[in-house]
Amino acid sequence: MKSSRHRSEAKPELLARRLYNDHGPALHRWLLGRFSDAQIAEEVVQESVLTAWRKYEQFDSDRGSERSWIFGIGRNVAATRHQRNLRHLRSLPTGAVLDSIVDDTELGRVTERSLIADAMASLSSDHQAVVAAAYWDGHSTKEIAARLGIPDGTVKSRLHYALRILRTQLQEREVLR
Repeated sequence: MKSSRHRSEAKPELLARRLYNDHGPALHRWLLGRFSDAQIAEEVVQESVLTAWRKYEQFDSDRGSERSWIFGIGRNVAATRHQRNLRHLRSLPTGAVLDSIVDDTELGRVTERSLIADAMASLSSDHQAVVAAAYWDGHSTKEIAARLGIPDGTVKSRLHYALRILRTQLQEREVLR
């Protein structure tokens, strides 16, 4: 079923303003980590909100949250911008440094890694510590407990809840289904 949220807004510009106010700052922060240029990030945010506004009738709340939908649009806008930059770089004279060019598969992996990093950042520091120790450092729950000076059961509990939060965050960001 299509979302009817905010369909009754009196003026179309109110929808665009609400989309920007509700999602623009989070999308901008995410894009800053990708582009490292505030102006480019803001341009992508504006284009993403404009696209969402134009295609709002396509938003389906049964498929995910409005935020994840707009982040998906933002990811597509960023990829399109990336492709435009690649075309520009390909037109440079032979001998230009092109080592930083990445293909679509690599761009997808970078995007997923950054979404995972964003999801990790949403965890408390206690939860981040146990997830990092378990999955990045490869420590057992007993090793983590000894290292952090907490009971083994607490480590297991923190891992359980952290993974639930991460799963939800990654589903909202459409990294997991």
